[in-house]
Amino acid sequence: MTGGMWISLLACAGQLALAGLALARVGKSPLALPLSLLSIALSTWNFSGFALVRADEDGWRLVGFTAGLMTVPCALHFILSFVGRRRSLAWAMYGAYALFGVLAVAMLVALGAPTLEAHLLTLRFGLVVTALAIPTLGAGFALLGLHVLRSRHPDERARAGLVLLGLTLVVALLMTELAAELGLEVVRLGHVGTLLGLPVMATAALRFGLFGDDPGAPRLALHAAGIAGLGVLAYLAVVRLFVAQAGTLIICTTAVTFALVAATRRGVTAYVSRSERLERLATLGRFSAQMAHDLKNPIAAMKGAAQYLKEEHARGRPWDGHGEFLDLLLEQVERLDRVVDTYQRLARVEPLPQPVDLRRLVEGVLSLQAFASPGRVAIVRELTPGLPPCAGDQDLLANALENLVRNACEAMPEGGTLTVRALRDGAGVALEVEDTGQGMDARTRERAFDDFFTTKASGSGLGLAFVRRVVEAHGGEVLLTSREGRGTVVRMRLPATDASLGGAGVGEAA
Repeated sequence: MTGGMWISLLACAGQLALAGLALARVGKSPLALPLSLLSIALSTWNFSGFALVRADEDGWRLVGFTAGLMTVPCALHFILSFVGRRRSLAWAMYGAYALFGVLAVAMLVALGAPTLEAHLLTLRFGLVVTALAIPTLGAGFALLGLHVLRSRHPDERARAGLVLLGLTLVVALLMTELAAELGLEVVRLGHVGTLLGLPVMATAALRFGLFGDDPGAPRLALHAAGIAGLGVLAYLAVVRLFVAQAGTLIICTTAVTFALVAATRRGVTAYVSRSERLERLATLGRFSAQMAHDLKNPIAAMKGAAQYLKEEHARGRPWDGHGEFLDLLLEQVERLDRVVDTYQRLARVEPLPQPVDLRRLVEGVLSLQAFASPGRVAIVRELTPGLPPCAGDQDLLANALENLVRNACEAMPEGGTLTVRALRDGAGVALEVEDTGQGMDARTRERAFDDFFTTKASGSGLGLAFVRRVVEAHGGEVLLTSREGRGTVVRMRLPATDASLGGAGVGEAA
């Protein structure tokens, strides 16, 4: 085999390994799916180049074009996910998939339609593809470049720089293939580009935690590399055996591909299932610890009062002068009932709306915060006078605000300023929590309110998700503003008191 064919096979194996590594994080990282799709498209393109030379069958040229077309939306999908714009620019991403998907389907249909093939493999069609691909990828690279310039954390700058370098190598050298197909006198370097871009992207994934901290990533990388190596050997065997039989060759390579996907999926599923099970157990443990903490104090008070009254009874003394102990027992029973009721409503997020004074709510939540972080976090209250009451559930809103305050304090381990505001917001009111911590990068900011998403080793990933559910259950919305190195601001926008609740005063609700 020639050197170019070996380069194609090595690039194919490497891209398959990177796809396997990315597949292990699908559902855990927004980068995993687009990276796996991009890697699969590039591995298919590399193998089609190898098969085209080895089997001398023009159908592989169409397969290669199909894979090349799909690299454009996959690359855009990956870039948007990396810079945290996947949701805000979803229309552009899905539009690119639809547009290039139609062109790719036309290429596949042309495998059995020589007339269509003759129309597609022309200079005019190549110019159309170029005119569509360049602005699409150009916009993506512009966003990626801005992200590199705005990143403040060294690791994020390293990740972004490596991603930019890897994609630039892949896309720029792939363009030489398109230029050659258009009849220009250029050296074909597409296979070299995919091979050079591979270690750059792998370094970003493993060394700089592209998918987050995962101690099992090296083991998964070895597993993926092993499967990719076996896959390349299987492809070589199939090509050698059926090089003169185009139909059989396509069927056998498809079967090998499905076998590789099944093997990868089995290993990945086992790993992900175990990780999710451990994560659920850890989350359950943290919830159990919090509930035990909430129940322990009233139970301890009841136990102390009951023991005292028991001793008094054993000594034959009357209880006439100890009515406060009986009152204490009754109060703690009611407290336990409220705790259980609160946990039930926390699970269902079912608000019981009453007029709530946000100023008093803030003061109540912050009353013990100075003792929780003495000397480290300065607390500033900015409470607008004359605020109308909010139509809300006192307990749920207090829990939501406590979550935001706790997150803000944890974001400032070396100290800082915590500012809590109660203010007007259009026709409604709002609670706002601002910290002077490290802030969030673009990907964290986009997923901050997702269930079970957390960047903390001991976090449950339910804090901000709970805040979002509480606010939405009240008919409001949550807004988050954060920049790396500049802190975070979270605003809970809430409706003012409904006229239907006007009969109850704020003092009664409190």
